[in-house]
Amino acid sequence: MTGEGFPEDLPKGDGCGWIWFMKSEPLTKRRVAGVDDPLFLDSLDIYRTSFPVHEQRRIQDFPLAFQDPGFCYEVFLNGEGRVVAMLVTWRREKFVYLEYFAVDASLRGQGAGQRILEELRDAFPHKVILEIDPPEDGISRRRLGFYQRHGFVSNPQFDYIHPPYTDEGEPFPLLLMTHGDLLDEETYRSFVDFHHRHVVAR
Repeated sequence: MTGEGFPEDLPKGDGCGWIWFMKSEPLTKRRVAGVDDPLFLDSLDIYRTSFPVHEQRRIQDFPLAFQDPGFCYEVFLNGEGRVVAMLVTWRREKFVYLEYFAVDASLRGQGAGQRILEELRDAFPHKVILEIDPPEDGISRRRLGFYQRHGFVSNPQFDYIHPPYTDEGEPFPLLLMTHGDLLDEETYRSFVDFHHRHVVAR
């Protein structure tokens, strides 16, 4: 899922790799070790303000996610060491699932989100899968357009329903997007089985 602070589509700069300069300020990627990592705590403000409550994993459920060797929680720091972006992925043999992606308002309009997405896309030659809200309003349609301009295609052939993160929650529809080709039936079923059994496990 992508947060309200989704990245703007701006011209690509000259930098590459996970550390780059934008407007004379470096951004550095760090992998979060667990819920006791200070970087995890520092990223919670972006997390809580970027995603609606029903799309948030409860904080007390994150330790279970961190036990999975394919779970990767990454943050991006500005030159002052402040967390300004977060990227949460689950890495599997046949696909990489992008669960959360958000950029702080201070970096909007600087191309940070675009660069992070490009690095993720280029790092994994196999399929990257992400979810967005159905394109029913201006924000969701712009988000759809952003990903389409970066090589992602929507998969409306599947009526995808995201299960709730809590026992009290309700399932909600999302649109699946993949980089490159459309999802085939086998990969879709594999993704749904993995997602429902492991990603939202409580």
